[in-house]
Amino acid sequence: MKSIKDQYELTDFVKDMTAAVETEQDDAALVSKAEHLVGKLIQNKSWFPSEKIAPNRDHYARYSLYVDPLDRFEVLALVWAPGQSTPLHDHDGTWGVEGVFNGRIKVTNYLQSEKISEDVVKLRYSGTMTVGEHSTGQLLPPADCHILEAADDQSAITIHVYGKQLNKFKIFQPLNDKGAFKAYDHEVGYTTKLH
Repeated sequence: MKSIKDQYELTDFVKDMTAAVETEQDDAALVSKAEHLVGKLIQNKSWFPSEKIAPNRDHYARYSLYVDPLDRFEVLALVWAPGQSTPLHDHDGTWGVEGVFNGRIKVTNYLQSEKISEDVVKLRYSGTMTVGEHSTGQLLPPADCHILEAADDQSAITIHVYGKQLNKFKIFQPLNDKGAFKAYDHEVGYTTKLH
């Protein structure tokens, strides 16, 4: 059994993630390092401020846990009531890592295959999976479009790290059955900041 001193906390993650963004120049390598660190972080539940976090009745809740002062990364907790989901969306051109802290999440992935115009893209369905507690995944454009949904009629908590403060992203609505989607800018905020 690990002592409390040996458990990996959010402060440890921020220190290690800061070192990673300061030394790693390649996005793919940085995302792999971030995924490893998120995997360590979600193993320990003692750091998580569960008493301050609750799902939103109307849509998933978005809590800011940390924003790098130089905007090189941010850490979020998303809290999902049963059945809540995101629209099909991207991540505004940045990398990301997501880890399931509690519960299960259904992930439906799409790949951007062609930009037809400024607001129309072709997306190709690339698979659906349901991931459980302690699972992690990476997002690296153009493979950064997906729908997330709380699975199994249960609530869930996911931890997300993005390569900048994610204040907006594009949501996609299908135009036809040939994979064309209309892209709409969507601004996002926080349910609350916990730092």
